[in-house]
Amino acid sequence: MFGQIRKWLGKQDADKRVSEQWHSEIMAMARDPEPFLRGWVTDTLEGRFAMASLVTILVLRRLRDIGSEGRALADGVYREVFSGFDHALREHGVGDSSIARRMRKMGEEFFGLARAIDAALAGKGDEPLAEVLRRNGIIKADEHKEALADWVMLREGELARLDEAALLAGQVGWRKLA
Repeated sequence: MFGQIRKWLGKQDADKRVSEQWHSEIMAMARDPEPFLRGWVTDTLEGRFAMASLVTILVLRRLRDIGSEGRALADGVYREVFSGFDHALREHGVGDSSIARRMRKMGEEFFGLARAIDAALAGKGDEPLAEVLRRNGIIKADEHKEALADWVMLREGELARLDEAALLAGQVGWRKLA
């Protein structure tokens, strides 16, 4: 019985480590200087949240494509990323009395963006990806929407080329950019 418990706890620790690894990879890619330096996205807390959301959505989409193990990992990655958002807000001085409201708003924005990006990338939506980015206020100016859409598609392609074992291990190599 204790062996089973140790095995289960060990798996939880391993899953947590992989989720943390993905969180690190996602934040590294979200901090890619190109979108900020080229003026596609504002270098503000909101702009950084938008970039982190974009990358997280791409990762979650790819992990869920793997199957049940990927979906379980995607849930852990989502929890880890939003825990990081909570921590970042607290570091920026958001108090306990308003943290829940801010996190709920961020969650609503994230899921709205995720639905729109899913539809655009699957070709099922009425809007192309560039228009989704514009409508959701991610880009700094309309003339940047195509460039940022290309950046997103490049990341989507990178994830698509990775084998499932690397994805399930959180080994992408984006942290080299940070």
